[in-house]
Order: sequence, then structure tokens, then C-alpha cells
Amino acid sequence: MNSPTCSIFFHNYYGQHDDWIRFFSQKMNVPFILYYNIVEDSPYNLEQSSLSGISRSNPPGPGLKKIVLRRSPNQGKDIGGKLVLLDAALRENDNSEYSLFLHDKKSPYKIQNEAWKEKLFRIVEPTFAQKALSAFGNDQKIGIIAGADSIRNEYDPHSQSFVSRNSVLLSGLQSAYNIATNDYRYVAGTMFWARQRPLLDFFTQHQPLDIRGSLERGNVMDDNHGTFTHSWERLMTWLIFTRGYTIKGL
Repeated sequence: MNSPTCSIFFHNYYGQHDDWIRFFSQKMNVPFILYYNIVEDSPYNLEQSSLSGISRSNPPGPGLKKIVLRRSPNQGKDIGGKLVLLDAALRENDNSEYSLFLHDKKSPYKIQNEAWKEKLFRIVEPTFAQKALSAFGNDQKIGIIAGADSIRNEYDPHSQSFVSRNSVLLSGLQSAYNIATNDYRYVAGTMFWARQRPLLDFFTQHQPLDIRGSLERGNVMDDNHGTFTHSWERLMTWLIFTRGYTIKGL
């Protein structure tokens, strides 16, 4: 098998697996491996916990080189699922140049609001992918590319502090994992393109399943207090910054 250009890390809570395989096969115009995590205790997945019918009903497109399937309980929301898949990539000795992180918001073919659908999944569209890959090729300092409207800044220069309720946890985790950066932008929702090498280098040193074990179970929120889950939503971007890269919005 030729080395894929991209590895997609996709976390599924809402089922509709045939729809998603078809969606990625139609949209991706570069070779890719699909890492696919099914939330096994999701009510949407209780009767559909495998991809066994995919090859018969929806033959993969030419870009899809391999599907690596994992199942895991609902811990750490989509961050937890993506950590499961990063562990899978390490075990597969994945050598893709780029990563694409995504998670579902119901089936792409069942979202009624087209504007919302376009905003959510714009980064997988062929035109966005082409621009992203071109930007990576033209600027070796770019480590992450996301939709411009998804990029947030955790740091308030006036108060010289983090703006969310995750402040204490973030400071502790930065120290524990040696994630030092002066750029506190991050991708809200954790759906982005990235250079894969800095990610796998970090998670070779810090096992992703160990980190996942610290995350909260269920539909955790950070409205009232900080959480490890939402802290890692930010750290997933910052750990790439520590290796000298920056972020670009498209």
C-alpha cells in the first residue's frame, strides 16, 4: 500500500456508519486511512456497533486505503475518542504526513440546516483540503489549519490569565506534560487539519490511553468548573505549537 497523504481520525456517537463512510469516500480526493471510533454505549450505536455492511452496500472510494475500527465507552467526549484513535495510529506505525480530526453531528445526509452542515464539515470539502495541503506545502511553520471561525484564544492579555474555567487545570497540565507556548489559540470543537509528526512524537512520549483515563465520563460540561476533557481540547493545539509550529485559519 502506498503511503497515504492523510489519516482521518473520526469519532462517531450518532451512528449512521454507512452514511459516514460514503461521505468520506466522496469528499476526500487524496489517499487516506480512516481511523473510526464508535462510542459503544451511545444509544445510537447499541444496534449498530460495527462496519460489517460497508463493503457490500457502499464500496469504498479509490482514496480510502484502509479502515481501522475501534470501540470505546463515552469518556472524554470526542477528545477521548480521538485519543483512542491516536493510540491506534501508533500501533499501526502510521506514516501519514497529515491528520484530519473530525467527529459527527448526526449523519451528514440528515442535517436539515445546510448552512450549519457546511460550517461544520467545510474542512473536509475538496476545495478546503486543496487549500490546506497547499498552505502546508508552502509554509513549513504551519502546523494546524482550521476554519477561521473555529479558532479561539484562551488567553486574555489584559487580565494576563486564561479566560475559561479551565485555568487551574490548564496550568497544571502544561507543567506536567511540558507544553510551553506563548500562543494560546486553539480550535474550538477540535476539528482541524494538522501535521501528523509532532502529534505522534508527543503521544509516543505520553501514551494517549493514559491521558484518556483522566478524562471525565459522559456528556461533561465546563460551564461551572474546569474539566480535563475541555482542557485537552486546548492542549491538543498547544502541543503542536511547542514544536515550533503555528496555526492558520481558512
